[in-house]
Amino acid sequence: MTEILSAELAALVEKSAVVGLSYFDINGDALQQRMLIGTVVRVTPSDGITLRQPNDQEFTLPSSMAPWFIAPKGSYRSSDGETLDNPDYLVTWNVHRCQDKDKPEGEHQWWEWVANTTPPSVG
Repeated sequence: MTEILSAELAALVEKSAVVGLSYFDINGDALQQRMLIGTVVRVTPSDGITLRQPNDQEFTLPSSMAPWFIAPKGSYRSSDGETLDNPDYLVTWNVHRCQDKDKPEGEHQWWEWVANTTPPSVG
């Protein structure tokens, strides 16, 4: 099974993606939504799927293939105003805060990533 996952992940390298992220607080209330675009530059089952964004910053997603869907043709705009025409994939995750927001400054916050496995709708 790990070999199959590794092969599926490896097939993502150099593919473009639009990633929608919805962040929620500990009570399940929406905090923010973010859309980013990029090209997959690295994948490993243990470290995740790393995208390079147009600004050369990297962003790493969990290594689950569950939320990766073939993207409909079109032009997509990131939260930063960058555009991507005809990406290979659409990916969406819900990210839930797992600890109280009143943690002292500098202490690590914990977040749970939940893959959206329903194909996203566009338009």
